[in-house]
Amino acid sequence: MGSLGQFFTDLGYEVDAKTLEDLIVGLFQWIITFDPKTINVEYLSQLLTTFAPIWNPVWAAISNFLSEYFGF
Repeated sequence: MGSLGQFFTDLGYEVDAKTLEDLIVGLFQWIITFDPKTINVEYLSQLLTTFAPIWNPVWAAISNFLSEYFGF
């Protein structure tokens, strides 16, 4: 058993190929059926306002770097 399998065994979980397959299939089914319109973004405006003093200078430095070295 690989180290990942041993990790789950140490936690008390029985992990086999079927379990991993079910996990991967479930993840892909969730991604396929995910609807971005269901995300609540009402808090986004306040979040952006809160972090603007931090983000704006960082983004200005990134933009300056890209324009200076890559012509963007």
